[in-house]
Amino acid sequence: YRGFDLQLHRPVAVKIGHARTSSDLLLDEARRVARLKHPSIVAVHDCDEHDGQMFLVFELVEGRSLAEVIQDRKLPIREAVVLVATVADGLQYAHKQGCIHRDIKPENILINGEGTPLIADFGVACTLDELAKGRSSSSGTLNYMAPEQIAQETQLFDGRCDVHALGVLLFELLSGRSPFQARTQNGLREQILFRQPTLLRTADPSLPKELEAICSKALAKHPADRHESAAEFASELRDWLERSSKRRRITWIVVAVLLLVALVSGALIALSGGRSETNGMIQDGVMNFDGRTRVVTNLERTLPVTLEAWIKPDQYKDENCQFVIGSDIPGEYGLGIALCGSRLSVEHIEGMVNSSAAVVPGVWSHVGAVFTETETRLFLDGELVATAPGSSKGGSTKFVIGNVGEDKLLYFFRGQIRSVRISKGERYAATFEPQELTQDDSAAWFVSSPSIAGDYLLNVKNERIGRVERLITK
Repeated sequence: YRGFDLQLHRPVAVKIGHARTSSDLLLDEARRVARLKHPSIVAVHDCDEHDGQMFLVFELVEGRSLAEVIQDRKLPIREAVVLVATVADGLQYAHKQGCIHRDIKPENILINGEGTPLIADFGVACTLDELAKGRSSSSGTLNYMAPEQIAQETQLFDGRCDVHALGVLLFELLSGRSPFQARTQNGLREQILFRQPTLLRTADPSLPKELEAICSKALAKHPADRHESAAEFASELRDWLERSSKRRRITWIVVAVLLLVALVSGALIALSGGRSETNGMIQDGVMNFDGRTRVVTNLERTLPVTLEAWIKPDQYKDENCQFVIGSDIPGEYGLGIALCGSRLSVEHIEGMVNSSAAVVPGVWSHVGAVFTETETRLFLDGELVATAPGSSKGGSTKFVIGNVGEDKLLYFFRGQIRSVRISKGERYAATFEPQELTQDDSAAWFVSSPSIAGDYLLNVKNERIGRVERLITK
């Protein structure tokens, strides 16, 4: 309840026990929280009894619970990571005072008016001394309980059961779902005790690999395999935030430099009468992409559509993605086929999915993807290697060969492409035998044995089918 302290003239929160609630339990909670003075923990001011009923007086947090917040919106990645790291700070302090919360969940995290999270409800918290005296070890909320809590393995109890709950919380905030999926309480217990949790990037492939590793460590079955403390968990999250900030700054600098180079190059080309460095792109009827060249086709994105190409990638230099064919809406995902590291990947409107199939460098391979409103299918040499959700039509951006979109100055393909076919409709439903690509009635865009005139790619009929663009760097 919201209350008002008549002596100190301040608003407070009043917790009144149910008739079935033991006064001793509420008093235990008050005594535990009274020892905890931390900016991320809701403070207790007083406790008393009225008409035989115990009540506690806490600081009033003007705001909402995290559970209410995430009902309205999904937190951005960085906001979610900062929030969990802040909660971990409060738990680390409580652990140092010998107090284990045991019931960390969105309902027990309050967000004040400044957006700061505070840990509330130490009603089922305990100390190791209390556990040794036989206090139940099964208290908590099942979805967030560590395996040792469910199994009542008291000898394994310490702050790392709260670290497990933080791992569940982080997973939910980032992916929008629980790492454990079951229809019944017994099924959920079995999942937590014996089954490996869902990997974070399985739930959402667009999330960073480093966060997946941090989350998986926190969710380890045995406490010894988790982070040693809540402080270590918070430190890894903040290290990721720092590295992420540096990468973002570098990316923006690179993009700014590339934009400047592109503008200067465009001016130089215009001053030189439209001549460009594309003469060496076609060799023996095969398109050669050096990581700076692309072809913007004259075909706007459509759906359903089948994209396919015969490619021979260069040796991979890093783990970054390079696109064979792509069509992005500026600032959003689009449709495309990519190589991320060596793995064949597909981009659909909601994100990216990486397959486990590797494309061998220096070898000709057929890559293809079918995009519909209900499903996305990715193929390597005729084998179905991944599926993903469907896409929506939206946007009028054009398909690009050797890159991902008209406004992208990154993700260029390195290697050779001997033919490309973009077909309206679903050309492949299951495993097939890949053939040399040919022009037919369903092909909306096709190139094989092309040539170049000026800055334009020509088909065998000498028709302009795309503009060749190249970033010129010193």
